[in-house]
Amino acid sequence: MDTLIRFMEEKDIPVVVYNDRRILGQSLGDETLKNELNENPFAYYFIMENLDNSAFLGHVSVWVDSPMAQILNIYVVPEMQTHGLGSVLMDFVLEFLKAHEVSTLTLEVRQTNLSAQSFYKKYGFVKVAIRKQYYENGEDADLMLKNL
Repeated sequence: MDTLIRFMEEKDIPVVVYNDRRILGQSLGDETLKNELNENPFAYYFIMENLDNSAFLGHVSVWVDSPMAQILNIYVVPEMQTHGLGSVLMDFVLEFLKAHEVSTLTLEVRQTNLSAQSFYKKYGFVKVAIRKQYYENGEDADLMLKNL
């Protein structure tokens, strides 16, 4: 499948909010995302689409404050997981960050999300700390770090 990864636009907010809630269980919401897109100079939000029909396939968002960056969210819609699209998205964001002279990348992941942890480890992320009660439901997060 051919994919297109492009900058997120305001028109994409409803589909991102919907999928954030469906996949992650929470979302920043419409207003915060609109503010992120228009007001935050550190924020970069991307959408992955099917090149043939523009169907939403995934999303990645990062805050970049070189030489550091943080992945806020990265996911592929459940219907399209296990097709290598997560790797396409991660490879894209890593190249984007290298071009922005980022040398240290972090992210948080639920301690119960073993498949995501395995995916991140494949890319060289290592667990460096635990963020207690990080998620809205009180679940802890593992803070993971990768040197680029």
